[in-house]
Amino acid sequence: MLSSGKWSLAILFLLVLSLPTAHAFESDGNLTTPDNWQQHVSAGQLKQSFAGIGLSDETKMYLTLTTRLRLKSNEYADDQDVYQYLRMHTDSAKLGSGTVKAALFGRIAADINGNSGREWGENKYYIHRDILDSEASDDDYAGRLYHGYLQFDNVVRNTSLAAGRIYTDHLNQLHLDGADASVRLSDSFSVYAFGGAPVSYYYDRDSDSIYGAGFSAAYGSKVSFGAEYAKIDAEDIDDNYAKLRLTGTVKGGYVVVEYTDLNNSGTFSASADYEIAKTGTIINFGYETLTDVIDSDKTYVVNPITYALLPESKYSKYSVSVYQAFLRYFAAGLSYEAKSVDGEGDFDNRDYAKYGCRFDINGLPHKDTYISVSLDKWDVDSVESSNDEDRFQYSVQAGQRVGESFDVWLGSAFSRFEYDYSSDKRKDFVRSYYVGGEYRFSDKVSFMVDLNREDTDFYDDSDKDLSKNYTAEIWANIVF
Repeated sequence: MLSSGKWSLAILFLLVLSLPTAHAFESDGNLTTPDNWQQHVSAGQLKQSFAGIGLSDETKMYLTLTTRLRLKSNEYADDQDVYQYLRMHTDSAKLGSGTVKAALFGRIAADINGNSGREWGENKYYIHRDILDSEASDDDYAGRLYHGYLQFDNVVRNTSLAAGRIYTDHLNQLHLDGADASVRLSDSFSVYAFGGAPVSYYYDRDSDSIYGAGFSAAYGSKVSFGAEYAKIDAEDIDDNYAKLRLTGTVKGGYVVVEYTDLNNSGTFSASADYEIAKTGTIINFGYETLTDVIDSDKTYVVNPITYALLPESKYSKYSVSVYQAFLRYFAAGLSYEAKSVDGEGDFDNRDYAKYGCRFDINGLPHKDTYISVSLDKWDVDSVESSNDEDRFQYSVQAGQRVGESFDVWLGSAFSRFEYDYSSDKRKDFVRSYYVGGEYRFSDKVSFMVDLNREDTDFYDDSDKDLSKNYTAEIWANIVF
């Protein structure tokens, strides 16, 4: 476990900084703690600064400085990582007939204790080795620039241009070093084009490139249509990536129909959400089908369908859910999801049916209390690499605000599947238990601690002492 000296050093390093306000139980219904990938800091997730440092009489620069300490431990080894994030943006400043503004978001990181405790019996094995260890071996500071750009609005009439390290924000979200320009030709029709080099923290980009264009059109206030095409040249592989999207809104809901094509392999999807305000009912429908077999000759760039970068058979997937509020404090939901594979399946692409239910309490016994329980039943087709096809999962979470400045939470969640190389089987018993709290000293400074224990049967065949792993996340944040 961690020595008191290591704890003291790490906590001292953090006390100047603070955490974005985010409860562990607020994550689109998923039970996650800050150790899970859903709440890792990434572009767009940090709390926006609000005070600002004056650059001129009309323009301010806003800064958010965040430090994150992650401490992991089990019977054999400890791991202590520290991440330092900086986010900056400015107000728009007048430039000619338009405006310009700037934004930047990046981080540096370090493994404080290196590969300590890596000896395991007669073998050298470091259980806590992760992506940061790989990054630090090539770069002492493990630096990442998530975005850094200038945005020009109406400097050229009806035109918006972003240049630098950017995320395109049209039908696809692509991460690139380059430029993205949009031109509004009328109130209901716009065109855009983008181009540059794809961003990757793991691959050498060499001469990799992305170029694309698209348009968006609106019919009245309730119907819109968009199309986008991108030419991707990465790692000597050329990808043609296109998407069409039709969106319609009605009172209380919307419908989205979408077609994505990657090198003549098409995916069609449709979804609908509808709320009956009078009864407090929310209904969701979804459908998705892969119309052609996807092979493995794809690049790393196409983030929205990364799952399709491995060979995959044709499939159809259906989902429906109903969520009903009642008696002021309560809500319950039922869901059904099924997938049918046409052709040879594997662990990640096989027939299954999933039945779910959820029960929420909001406002009892205290107005700032939140409690949720969810149950899932899976019926999954058998494949060679899995030893469990019928599964029952449950999760529970609770959160409580104490006064105006303090939030606490606790819960338990099914985490993920593990792959056991010794038996060539997937093992599904991985459960986490977490507890945490956040204290806001002021509007500008806050501090959070989240503790997580993970129980797994992954190591049962080798050493059961490894079945329990502990993680502590300490975040601190200050805004200017």
